[in-house]
Amino acid sequence: MDLRVGRRSILAVGLLVASLGLLAPPDAAAHVVEVTTSLSLEQFEDKAQLKQALRAEVDRVLATTIAFTPTVVALTDARQVGERLMVRLLIADEDGERLIQELERDSDSDDTSEPRRLRL
Repeated sequence: MDLRVGRRSILAVGLLVASLGLLAPPDAAAHVVEVTTSLSLEQFEDKAQLKQALRAEVDRVLATTIAFTPTVVALTDARQVGERLMVRLLIADEDGERLIQELERDSDSDDTSEPRRLRL
């Protein structure tokens, strides 16, 4: 066996493996986060002020808590506890949004009811 042919074969196999690695799609990480925050209800006189404060709180959560760019922010629950409004937010990026949609499609085939999501 000629030594040059062996080296060429090894080089060819190495290039083939490297090119296949480059052609493989990268793993996508889906980000889905649920955050609970609260607002004091004592400071609001009407719905307009509450709505404005809720939007400001969502912006604060996105700026200080989330390290990815969200494509979905959904209010999944809001409850009054004493003088506080407890708010639960579901936040997802594009891949996380697709994952949620996939899960919803899978759960449509079941008899269980799914929670209602509101987009902000």
